Amino acid sequence: MQLSKRKGRLTAALGLMTAGLFAGAGAHAQQASQNINDDTSTDSGLTRVDTAILFYQEAGGRVKATEPVASFTLNDDSGDVLHVKLTADTLTGATPNGAAPWTHDQTFITPSKTQGQKTTVTSASGNSTLVTIPGTDVTARQYTVAANTLPVDSGFRDQRYAIDLGYTGTRDNGDRLSFGGSYSSEHDYSSMSANVGYARDFNDKNTTASVALNFESDTSKPYFGTPEPLTQMSGTLKGGNRQKTVVDLVAGVSQVMNRYWLMQVNYSLGDTSGYQTDPYRIISVVDGESGAPVRYLYESRPASRLRQSLYIGNKLALWGTVADVSARLYHDSWGINAETLEVAERIPLTSFLYVEPSYRYYHQTRANFFRDYLIDGQALPENASSDSRLASFDASTIGLKLGMRVRGNDELYLRAASYQQTGTSHPSYAVGDLRQENLFTGVKATSVILGYSFAFY
Repeated sequence: MQLSKRKGRLTAALGLMTAGLFAGAGAHAQQASQNINDDTSTDSGLTRVDTAILFYQEAGGRVKATEPVASFTLNDDSGDVLHVKLTADTLTGATPNGAAPWTHDQTFITPSKTQGQKTTVTSASGNSTLVTIPGTDVTARQYTVAANTLPVDSGFRDQRYAIDLGYTGTRDNGDRLSFGGSYSSEHDYSSMSANVGYARDFNDKNTTASVALNFESDTSKPYFGTPEPLTQMSGTLKGGNRQKTVVDLVAGVSQVMNRYWLMQVNYSLGDTSGYQTDPYRIISVVDGESGAPVRYLYESRPASRLRQSLYIGNKLALWGTVADVSARLYHDSWGINAETLEVAERIPLTSFLYVEPSYRYYHQTRANFFRDYLIDGQALPENASSDSRLASFDASTIGLKLGMRVRGNDELYLRAASYQQTGTSHPSYAVGDLRQENLFTGVKATSVILGYSFAFY
């Protein structure tokens, strides 16, 4: 199911180039004092293998994910780097369908994968039944959500497979040119990307400047087709596949400030055009007096989006610990402004054991077309979505990582994190009985990552 199609994910070459900013300058800083960056991706002649598995669970029986990842970084003696990353994940559980909760049971109907068959299946949100639309031979799926609960569509299952490739070549003058690409496939979505990057050292390798360009093409292909925006939810099959393109430009500078401090500044500019609506999400149209649902429409999002962000990262090596402190400012043409603050501290407990507590705070304003619901009788807006990811909210992530050097360059680690969103659950503009309902559908989740990495010459 199309939940969040990982928009904004850095591709292989962009990731390699960004890592190169820190790793390249960090290696030079080590000559003056201790190494404040333990990324081995640029170590000449070293091959590194990283394996990890992620377990993710949202509260309330919502989305559950399992994601194993393996990456291989091969460093040639000349300084060239080849990077390969393989990912496979499985998603199960329930996801909000976008409708507002109500004081009575609500029944929804969607197209079904099974045609010409009528039966009953189990759904965590209530009874889900395959029905035949009157006057047709079309089979649709109908499910009921209990009163005063968040409407969710449950019982879905999706799998994703992805491969990322990146190559960085070092020229005779030390400049680095990177190329890369990625491919990701799900039942209802596919994505392809290609990228190129360039980095150069200055100031006796204390300064590194880089630029990277990424192009991505995505295809949305739900099994029932893509619905026309702001048309009524129904069990009939929809239109054909839809596409979108993404172009991202990232320019960055890293600077060795002194033997203990490394700073990086990145500016990114991104443009997305094409189909950006979630074909599975609906929005309630309610009575303006009582708040009772009248009908449900498929959501609508703009076909273009311009994104800008400024990132400042710092690595600090003080008193035997390594701290990461970063901030990010974000703005896009949908009206979302966001700020992110993140801090992590790597604390050695012994010569082979360390802990790394971390904290991340995020705040965003809502998109200019976000609506909790629409009012019956009022003119429909051009765009409308009740997706909580487009709402105004705050989010915090508290994490703790425990790592152990097994031998040489080998490391075993375990990281656990708790994530929680908070927003306006009872907005002052709510009408009728919706004043008593929780209209914020934010996420509360926990995740655990178990990983093992090793390197050899």
